[in-house]
Amino acid sequence: MKKRTQLIIAVAIIAIIVVSAAAYYYTTLPPTRTIKIGLVASLTGSAADVGTDMERAAMMAVEEINEAGGVYVKEYNSKLKIELIVGDDKTNPQEGVAIVTKLITEDNVDVLVGGFSSAVTLASQVPAIEHNVPFVITGASSSSVTRRTDKDTSYMFHYCTITDDYSETIVRFLNHTVKPIVAPNRNLSLALLYQNTAYGQGCYQSTVYFINTLGLNITIVAAETFNMGDTDFHTQLLKIKNAKPDAVYHAGFTRDTADAIKQGIADVGLNTLYIAVECCEEPQFYEFLGSFGDRQILESKFGPQAESYSEAVDDYKAKYIERWGVIPGMMGADTYDAIYLIAKAIENAGTLDKAKIRDAIENIEMPQMLIMMKDGIIRFDENHEIDPLCFIEQMIWDGTTLKPYIVYPDELKQRDFELPPGYVPGGP
Repeated sequence: MKKRTQLIIAVAIIAIIVVSAAAYYYTTLPPTRTIKIGLVASLTGSAADVGTDMERAAMMAVEEINEAGGVYVKEYNSKLKIELIVGDDKTNPQEGVAIVTKLITEDNVDVLVGGFSSAVTLASQVPAIEHNVPFVITGASSSSVTRRTDKDTSYMFHYCTITDDYSETIVRFLNHTVKPIVAPNRNLSLALLYQNTAYGQGCYQSTVYFINTLGLNITIVAAETFNMGDTDFHTQLLKIKNAKPDAVYHAGFTRDTADAIKQGIADVGLNTLYIAVECCEEPQFYEFLGSFGDRQILESKFGPQAESYSEAVDDYKAKYIERWGVIPGMMGADTYDAIYLIAKAIENAGTLDKAKIRDAIENIEMPQMLIMMKDGIIRFDENHEIDPLCFIEQMIWDGTTLKPYIVYPDELKQRDFELPPGYVPGGP
């Protein structure tokens, strides 16, 4: 009987030791939970160059954060590593819906980032809206993605410039810098050639709005559209030439913008000032244009090929080139910043609860990174949009290379604006 009692006591002691050891083991092991960020990018299709840049930039940000230990999440009392899960929307609305749905329902992402084409993002954001998944959009420039009235956009955030930012910067530049040179005694004549999507339509509508609201001496003399993926712009350019513009604002992607400028100069004889928007801030754009880009204009907010204007941009550019062997692009910079923004918001929230992450993103305040803000602080307004500082670059052909220089606004100016060679003014 005594031996049996001793045996029972021994077994109990062993059990206590095993349970205690197991408890210690499991409480001291690092958590297996990761922060899952789903990147939505156009890795195939007409915007594949931009999507690849976004993916590379996101990978760099995630690697940097993880190498620094990860993101402290109070709920887990530990630093968690970020797991990047990439989804290709193939520059197609239906594919975008499918991949975002997969990221949410199968991959169980905590937050979404990315999105390039406005047309695609307006479709692909719907599953995120329906599942209440925070989505930091770093590419689609139509304000509709955060201001649409048919859906609740409270989980949507716009960490990029919108068409209002593009167009306001462009018309202010035209009125401030170009008009005094080419049309000192009359209104400057402006033509638009824009993609017939939410993005292009937004550029056109914003242009009209700011010309009227700011009381600028600019007259729109022609407005022609094209479809996403088009490569032939001769018909539209001939109509624009007949309207005699002083400048042409082209709202498209890298390839179609370069094609339109080359066709306008080489084939149509429309020797004017062409203005591209910042989604063309990709190395491929400069390659596509070549000498045809001499003295042409690019609205931007991130200029990795311009002269140095930001230490943060210089450092990022050096790291990007070392890692990938190419110069970084615009949308990658937005995405890089957004990964850090999401990490900070999760740390502030102290949890991976999506509603609390959403609230933390909404209330974020942190110093600017690659994308300059007008007051130096990253924050979202009531429309969940940022207030970036945009500028105008003029591209100069030196005989072998096309290089941009900032020419507007004055506080960032690196050289004076010049008219393109062979420039022909328009007029009434």
